[in-house]
Amino acid sequence: MATIPNGILGGIQGRVGTVTGYNRYGIDVIRSAKNRGTVKPTAKRLAQRSKITVCNAFAKAFAGKGFFTKTFPAFGHTGSGYNRAVSALMSLALVSSDNGVTISYPLVLISKGMLPPARNAAASATDSGNIQFTWTDNTGTGTSKKTDKAILVAYFPATNEAVYSFDAGTRQSGNAILETPNRQGQLAETWMGYLSNDEDDAACSVYTGSVVL
Repeated sequence: MATIPNGILGGIQGRVGTVTGYNRYGIDVIRSAKNRGTVKPTAKRLAQRSKITVCNAFAKAFAGKGFFTKTFPAFGHTGSGYNRAVSALMSLALVSSDNGVTISYPLVLISKGMLPPARNAAASATDSGNIQFTWTDNTGTGTSKKTDKAILVAYFPATNEAVYSFDAGTRQSGNAILETPNRQGQLAETWMGYLSNDEDDAACSVYTGSVVL
C-alpha cells in the first residue's frame, strides 16, 4: 500500500501496482517495483553486484562518521558523499582477476575536489607506533592556500577499519602525525588529501603507500 503524505499533488511513498514511490535527498522519485519473483540474474548483473559488494565493504569503514560528506563535496550534485565515494571506487579502483574483483589501493580516492593535490607526499611508521606524513608545501599553486587542512588516512585491511584526521596539519606545515595507537604489527594502506579551511572544497587524494606499524 502507498501513501500520499502531502496530498494528491504530492509524492507517493510505497508501492502502487508495478511502481514504487519514495523520497531521495528531498526529491520525490517513482521507479519500477522490484521483481519479487524467481527471475535468475544475468552474468552481467551478478558481476555488477560483486563490484558493489567489494566497494561497499571498503567504504563501510568510513560510513556513519560524515567523512565522505566532507571529502567528496557535492558541487551542486544530488546524492550523498558516500555514494560519490563508492562511484569513484567503482570507476577508478577495481581490478578484475581470476580470483574475482579486488580494490587496487594506489588507485583509490578518499577525497576528490578542485584544490591542487599534495606534492611529494609520503607516509612512514614512527617508533611510537603512529604514522608520520610528510609533503612539500605548494601554497600558491592554483587555488591552494597555506590554511588548507591535511586529510590523513590509514586503512587497516585485516580489520576493515579506518583511522583519519582533518586537523593534524595544514598545507603549509609540511608534516603531521596520524595517531594510530595499539596497532603495532598491523599493515595500513595510507592516503593524504586536502580540505579547504571552510570545508567547501577538497583535493583529490594521493596514495602514500603501505605502512607496517
